[in-house]
Amino acid sequence: RPPPSYNAYMETISRLIAEHEAMDDMASSLMELARSPVPLADEAFALMRRLAGCLDEHLAAEAGFLYANHYRAQPNRLEEEVIAFERDFQNLQEEWELYMSEWTVDNMSIDWRNFDHATQSVMQRFCARLMQENEILYPLALHYGRIRLREEGWEPDIFNNNGANI
Repeated sequence: RPPPSYNAYMETISRLIAEHEAMDDMASSLMELARSPVPLADEAFALMRRLAGCLDEHLAAEAGFLYANHYRAQPNRLEEEVIAFERDFQNLQEEWELYMSEWTVDNMSIDWRNFDHATQSVMQRFCARLMQENEILYPLALHYGRIRLREEGWEPDIFNNNGANI
């Protein structure tokens, strides 16, 4: 992905939703892993870090279009929704940060049961947040021209079966 500072680059809703789907899959895998009756701390920690890295990259991309003009005197509907999302999910961000710092490999190994409980709680809320962004924020960002529907230069493939028009 080009760096967010590259002005000619604009995110696409399809890429953002695909990233959400990948992170949702990782969160689901982590929840499943945490349900194991035996501690799988190394695997869980690696998956947590992978998810955190993907999230950091994704949030950096979102910052480029969700927070443009965020503090205007008269916010538009997208900006109002972003403000509401930040307010509603502030405690999720705090819970996420605590979860990521608290659950080291050693702590998971010692207290696997509570790791499972924490994982189920945080990841369910995380996945709900992804779904709400897909359903509310991204369509508004598309409406306000902050993101594209598809990559620039995309053209539909109207041919199928060796060039036969469908």
